Amino acid sequence: MNISFFTGVSGMIAQQEGMNIYANNIANVNTVGFKAMRPSFAECLYVRYRETEPQWETGHGQYLMKTDLMWEEGLFSSTDQPLDFALPNDGFFMVIDRNGETLLTRDGAFAMTFNEDSGAWELISAAGEYVLDYEQNRIQIPFEITEDEDGNQTVTTLVDYAALEEMVGVFTVPNNWGLDNADKNRFVITERSGDAVPAPEYDKVRMALEKSTVDLAGDMVRIIETQRSYQLSAKIIQTSDEFIRIANNLRS
Repeated sequence: MNISFFTGVSGMIAQQEGMNIYANNIANVNTVGFKAMRPSFAECLYVRYRETEPQWETGHGQYLMKTDLMWEEGLFSSTDQPLDFALPNDGFFMVIDRNGETLLTRDGAFAMTFNEDSGAWELISAAGEYVLDYEQNRIQIPFEITEDEDGNQTVTTLVDYAALEEMVGVFTVPNNWGLDNADKNRFVITERSGDAVPAPEYDKVRMALEKSTVDLAGDMVRIIETQRSYQLSAKIIQTSDEFIRIANNLRS
């Protein structure tokens, strides 16, 4: 098959993957703590078809080499929710899902839920995972049950927000770029990132949330550029097909 087909197809595949990344960034422009992603492309192998002409090398298009997370700190927005937290540093909150998997996140929009298994009120993330303290234990919130003369019970949570802020764990990893993306704006600890370690010296800002780091205008421009590149790769395939059709007609 003509090499130009490989060049065009590889370009279309790479640009489609890039388009998906930019579209995902734009879709999460209002997601709390979201870190924008940036694709990086590389050239495929070059082949030398004539040993007597070393400068004559033919490429085979491009591919998506890697996807980097943009770790700069997002802007903060003040909220009226006492269980909202933001991190003015490179730390992470640690959560554990219902499957027992430990994950990291920058999303500090927390809430409370009653856990029937433990019989206690516990702090959870917006996605329903349990928030962990510095010892990687679930954070339980004290409460009391009062009963009136008719036997009706009332549950009252005794939230000491200052104490709760001290309990919410902040963790760091040696290499942020080694973290893997997970669903629901979460990050998975890997060998490349290193183990998460508690960072009690890191500050937390209560009643605030970190906005996403998406550059909306910039990603819109990149989508237009990617679309044009995709169309150019498609044009290469169309032109190659036309040349082959002409050659076949001349043979016949």
